[in-house]
Amino acid sequence: MRNESCRPIIQTLLDHVADATSWQTEELAVDARTYVDPDTLQQELRLFNSSPQVVGLSADLAQPGSFITRDTLPVPTIIVRGEDGVVRGFANVCAHRGAQVVGESRGSCRRMVCPYHAWVYRTDGSLVGVPDRGAFPSVEVPGPGMAELPTIESDGLIWLIPDMAGELTKAPDLGPIGDDFKTFNISDHYHWRTHRFNLPINWKLVIDTFLEPYHFAALHKNTVGPLFFPNLCYADRHGPHVREVLPRRSLAELAEQEPSSWDLIPHSALVYVLFPGTVLVMQIDHIETWRTRPDPTDPAKSICDLDFYIPNGPMTDSALRHWERNWKLTIDTVIDEDFEAMAGAQRGLSARGITQMRFGANEPALAMFHTSLSEALAALA
Repeated sequence: MRNESCRPIIQTLLDHVADATSWQTEELAVDARTYVDPDTLQQELRLFNSSPQVVGLSADLAQPGSFITRDTLPVPTIIVRGEDGVVRGFANVCAHRGAQVVGESRGSCRRMVCPYHAWVYRTDGSLVGVPDRGAFPSVEVPGPGMAELPTIESDGLIWLIPDMAGELTKAPDLGPIGDDFKTFNISDHYHWRTHRFNLPINWKLVIDTFLEPYHFAALHKNTVGPLFFPNLCYADRHGPHVREVLPRRSLAELAEQEPSSWDLIPHSALVYVLFPGTVLVMQIDHIETWRTRPDPTDPAKSICDLDFYIPNGPMTDSALRHWERNWKLTIDTVIDEDFEAMAGAQRGLSARGITQMRFGANEPALAMFHTSLSEALAALA
């Protein structure tokens, strides 16, 4: 983040550190039924299926021919960097009989070959090879092949609409918070590891757990809690997208330094909700993306994919131990603490134990996200 952007944020946080107070906006109450109601789930699925969403980072597609696949979207999807350097998304569906063309989750190729009958596609999606070509006189070769999905790459983020009838001519407007991604050098990272969570919780609870540090002192007292100021954050919003700053205790050191030298990243975790369902976390030394999606039929279930990106550089034994420790802390904290607590919350919600979800004035990012969601669903009605 640029110094001129982070200085007012840091000063606001330092003021609250000095006063031992939380940064507050307004409290909000949300109908608790939205976490368990099948009709709400169907509305939310419509939103996911028609909205641009972040499906990967430029770091996933470092070279021409690099690809990733996504199997939680309504259409099996492959995203590939073409020989011309352009990122494109396609339905991962063979034009012959509908088989999945690429089975791997990520890799690199010069051509995509369907394993069923070996029809061959270029990285621009065009069909270029058909065994026993004469048996298909109506098929044009080279010619139309895999159906394209609206896709665009911008500032290290890859956006896609999982609808072949959709339209995406430019990246979603992130406003002032979008300037951050220009400074993160995302392309200087590479994908290191992935973990999939099949969760017994509503997808919104996945997002919710990232959007307040109010729980740090209690739930994370033996893991990440001691690293951060509990119950203190800064949040802002542009359109439906939300930025939250979670200050580390080291932020207090900046009070003794010249503001023109301030840098926020070493002293915080920066959390971005890239609407509707991707959470990007910029840590001191790595990037995490948490891509969540509702279960198609059960509002009390969801899927979340964690992708872990680390800076380019040699993987020495020391570096490997460092990343393994980072990974273990992340997984242990999220599985044993956050998602375990959320599973309990989902059981309470499913039992209709409360009628409202209450977001305090000290939980501003939660209120911003849920306001964004309510506005987006109303626009679909």
